[in-house]
Amino acid sequence: MKKILVIAVVLMATIAMATAQQPGGRNIGTPEERAKIQTVQLDSLVKLTDDQKAKIETVNLDLSKKMIDAFRNGQSSREDRRAKMEELSAERLKQYKAILTEEQYKKYVDNSERLRGQRGQGGGRPQ
Repeated sequence: MKKILVIAVVLMATIAMATAQQPGGRNIGTPEERAKIQTVQLDSLVKLTDDQKAKIETVNLDLSKKMIDAFRNGQSSREDRRAKMEELSAERLKQYKAILTEEQYKKYVDNSERLRGQRGQGGGRPQ
């Protein structure tokens, strides 16, 4: 009886771990979760108004869905995925610029460049 219980627990843990992660071992969450997190991060950086929060979250949700769709298709080459990411990043900048004040947008861009520089120097996310 103990053996069956141990096997069941191990099986359940394995299934839970397998379903909690996407290919590559990173849990990316749903588009809604990603959009919410991105909006909260931007709000903490530039202090969004309620109207801006709603608009930014809509942009983030739309782009998160597009990004997940682009990566879900495993047939794409690495270069194709990189190009799609750059396209979506440019789209995000364009939409953010239309929503944020000049000061907020500058702060966002400056912070993004600072973070990009840190990743290039060995900082940022581990691979």
